[in-house]
Amino acid sequence: MASASNSACAVRSLYRALLRESKHVVDYNFRSFAMRRVAVGFDKHRNSVGDDAVVAMKEGMEQLQVLRRQRLIGELYPSAMSVLESHKRGSAGIVSRG
Repeated sequence: MASASNSACAVRSLYRALLRESKHVVDYNFRSFAMRRVAVGFDKHRNSVGDDAVVAMKEGMEQLQVLRRQRLIGELYPSAMSVLESHKRGSAGIVSRG
């Protein structure tokens, strides 16, 4: 029973780490893709047990490392803000004519 609770704790910890890391991605498109990908990946492996759960956990750890590298690359080479981001921050640059 203790093994199951440790396993569940590790899965929740990985889920939180992936979401936390995906929220720090600079580019809006990559950020929203990463958040969707995390949710879909965990939903897909929700009922995994035994060896399948171990493999899924290993893949999740690898994806966390990939996401960290992607975030770092995004910070080193920033792109222009998308229209959604600029509008969200209130600097859309839309001039009303009237």
